[in-house]
Amino acid sequence: MSKSTSRNIIIAVVLIVVALGIVYFYYQSTTTPPPSQPTQPTQPTQPSAPAQPPQTPPSNATQPSQPQAPALKTITIGTSTIRVPSYFYDFVQKAKSGQIQVTINFWTGMSQWEVDVMKNVIAKFQQEYPGITVKYTNVQNLKEQVKAGVLTGDVENTAHVFTWAHDWTGDLADSGAIVALDQYLPPETLTDLKAQYMASAYTSGVYKLHLYGLPWAAEAIALVCNKDLVPSAPQTWSDFEKIMQQWYNPSKNTYGIAYQIDPYHVYPFVTAFGGFYYDEDRNAVGVNSQGTVDGITFYIQHVMKYMYTSDVGMEAQLKILTDGRTPCMVTGPWNIPTIKQNIKNVVVYPIPPIDGKTPKPFSGVKQMWVTKVVEGDKNRLYASILFTMWFTLNDDALKTLADAGYIPVKLSILQYLQANADKYPTILGFAQAVANSVPMPKSANMNYVWGPVSDALNAIVTKYNEQGEQATLSVVKQLLDDAQSKIVAKIGG
Repeated sequence: MSKSTSRNIIIAVVLIVVALGIVYFYYQSTTTPPPSQPTQPTQPTQPSAPAQPPQTPPSNATQPSQPQAPALKTITIGTSTIRVPSYFYDFVQKAKSGQIQVTINFWTGMSQWEVDVMKNVIAKFQQEYPGITVKYTNVQNLKEQVKAGVLTGDVENTAHVFTWAHDWTGDLADSGAIVALDQYLPPETLTDLKAQYMASAYTSGVYKLHLYGLPWAAEAIALVCNKDLVPSAPQTWSDFEKIMQQWYNPSKNTYGIAYQIDPYHVYPFVTAFGGFYYDEDRNAVGVNSQGTVDGITFYIQHVMKYMYTSDVGMEAQLKILTDGRTPCMVTGPWNIPTIKQNIKNVVVYPIPPIDGKTPKPFSGVKQMWVTKVVEGDKNRLYASILFTMWFTLNDDALKTLADAGYIPVKLSILQYLQANADKYPTILGFAQAVANSVPMPKSANMNYVWGPVSDALNAIVTKYNEQGEQATLSVVKQLLDDAQSKIVAKIGG
């Protein structure tokens, strides 16, 4: 074969190979999708579909051992029927039958007469739940002792459940001292609980979208009078001022009104003029706002003017009332037992409106909280939650508390009191004050508010006693400006 013939054969083979390659590439390009198609950029939401959130609250994610949607059972706790998780239902049944034995510590910071009432209520609980022993202690410096016990993790000697007004909630939650109940109770249980109480009472236990406490009573100040001396409620502050004028005679040691002076008690006059101390929703401080200045000014001119101002503490002012040296005192339900020991016919009236403006006192809702120390012990945790729920839901126990002078917040008890109004005139009077009140802020920032405002009011009283009304009025704005500056320096606003 010649060289030229061989070269022609090689060229032909190469051409055939190239042709076959072109055909193969064409075939592949028409049957294989382009590399970008598997990512499907036009449907970006599809990959996230399997990760839809569970139906239970996000906080339940901290309990991997419990199902995200626990089976529910209906149970009566106290006298209310609610839905609870099956594991909690089983625990309650065992506690009721005595199949378990667990001890929980319950702490309060109360007066002696309140301690006796608490013991009575606890006895009712233990009779119903013999499997749970409630070790009750009344302590001083309640908040500090609770926080210290949680910090050291002293499970045996720290409160597992304790109670105080709701304004502690923010500080306790932020410091990690208390349990968020919605970590252990599903939405259905929370819905059933919410339906049992006054709406404002339930929300007083909510902080940063978590439920930390359950309410059992409320309190707000009102005008407490000797009915023999003031037989009907003054319709306006001007009407009441006429009564005060008739009684005010320092030379005979009689006064128009008894009134404890501090930021809490003076607040109705602040709100009547549109003032405020602290707005937690806006993180705003209003201690030197025009409304606050006007309210304090009115208080000096139309309240302090008729008072004994040498000692404006509770005990001195209360004694003026119980001695019969004044017809009325602005105070709360905590002083009613002492007042009733000395005055036969006690009546509670709203603080009268001022030129059509309604004075709105602070209100405090008594909460039951569970501390963090019980989270490592399932039985103690469930026992603490059960005791908290029972305490706030048992109508018999709540009637005992109402008979002692506590203002209920459970709707069924309020209805009972209204149906028996002749038996509960004092409590219903305070209930009206609660209805017209402003709940105390729950924010821990209030810790920075009370002190400067108290200092300003103390300075006002001192100035009044030393130099009189006009000199005092001239320094109100400056004193409130100083208080405002101190508060803002701490929290802003």
